[in-house]
Amino acid sequence: MRRWLNENLGIPVMLLLRGWALNRLIANLPIAAIRYAYYRIVCGFSVPPTSAIWMGAQFTGGALDQIVIGERCSIAYDSFWVAGAAIRIGNDVVAGHRVEFYTSDHDPDDPAFARRDAPIVIEDHVWIGSRAVILKGVTICRGAVVAAGSVVTQNVAPFTIVGGNPAKVIRMRGATEFTYQINGTPLFS
Repeated sequence: MRRWLNENLGIPVMLLLRGWALNRLIANLPIAAIRYAYYRIVCGFSVPPTSAIWMGAQFTGGALDQIVIGERCSIAYDSFWVAGAAIRIGNDVVAGHRVEFYTSDHDPDDPAFARRDAPIVIEDHVWIGSRAVILKGVTICRGAVVAAGSVVTQNVAPFTIVGGNPAKVIRMRGATEFTYQINGTPLFS
C-alpha cells in the first residue's frame, strides 16, 4: 500500500498526507485497532496486540518504519515521537502521558545547522513518568525508572531511578528481577 501511494502521489505529497492524517485524524480515533492498522499499513510499524499506544500520539520523521514496540507495553495519551532514527521499546514498558521521544536534533556549531540523528533504545521493564523527554542516542537499560518531567540526555544504567533536567541518578531501584507483565489493551484507548 505504501509503495502504491508513493508511486501514485509522489513522496512529498505522501509524506504530507501521511503526517496530516496520522496526527490530526488517526491519532484521535478512540478505537485502537483502526489506529494500529494505519500505523502498520501506512507508517510501516506495528503495535503488538498485547501493547497500547493510547490516543493522541503524534509521529513525525523519516524513520517511522524503524519504530519497534515490544510486548505488553503501555504508552499513555498524547505521546510525541520524532523518528529521524530508530526507536526500539522492549517488553513490559510503561510510559506516562505526554512522554516525548526525539531521535533528532541540530548541531548548533555547524554553519549549515546540520541535523543529527541517533536511535533511542528502551529496554524491558522500564517505567517512564509523565511528561518525560527522551533525547537522541539514549539507551534506558532494563528496569530503570525515569521520573515525571525529566529530560534524559545520557544513558540510564539498569535498575536506576533518574530524575531532573538533565536527568541525574536519584537512587537504585529496590528490585533487580521483575515478574510483572503489563496486561493487554482495552477496546477504547
